[in-house]
Amino acid sequence: MNYIGLLLIVCWLFCPPLSVAAQVSVHFKDHAEVSDQKIVLADIADIQPVGPTTEALGQLPIAAAPAPGRTKELYVVTVINGLRNRPEAADVDWQGSQTVVVERKAVTLTPEQMQAMVAAYLKENSSILPKAEIRFTSVRTPEAMTLPAGTLTWKVTPSRPGIVGSTNFVIALFVDGNPAGNCTLRGRLEAIAEVLTAASALHRGDLVTEDNVVLQRQDVSSVENPLFVKEEILGKQIARTVAPGTILKPEHIVLPPVIKEGEMVKIIARKGSLQLSTSGLARADGRLGETIAVKNISSNKVIHCRVEGPGVVSVEF
Repeated sequence: MNYIGLLLIVCWLFCPPLSVAAQVSVHFKDHAEVSDQKIVLADIADIQPVGPTTEALGQLPIAAAPAPGRTKELYVVTVINGLRNRPEAADVDWQGSQTVVVERKAVTLTPEQMQAMVAAYLKENSSILPKAEIRFTSVRTPEAMTLPAGTLTWKVTPSRPGIVGSTNFVIALFVDGNPAGNCTLRGRLEAIAEVLTAASALHRGDLVTEDNVVLQRQDVSSVENPLFVKEEILGKQIARTVAPGTILKPEHIVLPPVIKEGEMVKIIARKGSLQLSTSGLARADGRLGETIAVKNISSNKVIHCRVEGPGVVSVEF
């Protein structure tokens, strides 16, 4: 036996046979779950052996996924016929079920969760709301919603920019950052607080006293700038008549006049750096900063002057 023959015998005895490339097998499932909007081959079948080639094969699109929470039945023969011309699917051993029922994963958003989203929004924005107990009572909440599976986020928008007085809240929903629909909660937003109210009928010119105003718990959701501190308005005057129980606001209260009608006043007349003074007779009550008619005693003319303080008015000439 020559050297080459001996070498062939040794290789046959001790060297393993050359491996033949394993055929790719695709084994279809009878049921599969998906999360995305499209179905790929790897969703509905087990593909062997694992490797770059089979990974590319597994990412071939098959069909659109059903709506979240719904199912779709796929016929395997239709799937195979749709893939036969793809180079990734050449020389594949097709096995398994003849049909695949595909279910789209989903999460359910309940009415209680929607209300909790609005409550959380109100809490987050408490700094711009009145110092009150904020309550949203929903009178119409949508039914439970089925959403795609994933990370759920949302944005709440009130019907009024300042929140107070809003009658509905729109919740825009996002799953994994993608829009997933919206829902609207309709109801009543209340802001319950202790505010100053008229204890009895108050008339223009009445002085505010301890007895004619009282703190009461009221819904101030539709009231702009209610008054809360009695001490801040004691001794001031009522600007216009209000009925008992009326929530008092700044426009209901004025400072008492510092000049009375018929009172003698000092008129200071100014022009640039020149300043003169004379006496006058107030023709009306005057509060600080107001303009009132004053009769100049010297000239007997009526002029309009600005109230500067008790007994003092000014005019430019």
